[in-house]
Amino acid sequence: MGDIVVRVPPTVDEKIADLIAKTISERLKTLAMVNELLKNSELSEEDAIDLGRRAKKGRGKYLEGKYSLSGKH
Repeated sequence: MGDIVVRVPPTVDEKIADLIAKTISERLKTLAMVNELLKNSELSEEDAIDLGRRAKKGRGKYLEGKYSLSGKH
């Protein structure tokens, strides 16, 4: 993997700048791992979108019922 340079304004606290760098590095490692796990997947992007929509279907009503103030659980 190549180098990535992130420049933050000098007014940003050094601890925050370090946190930004660490966060980006960890996210890139996670993405590399996910790409490795999925490299042989036969699932198309369209299939993945469809699965995501199915998973979300009805979730709003479930959460509304679970967390509503009406007391229905």
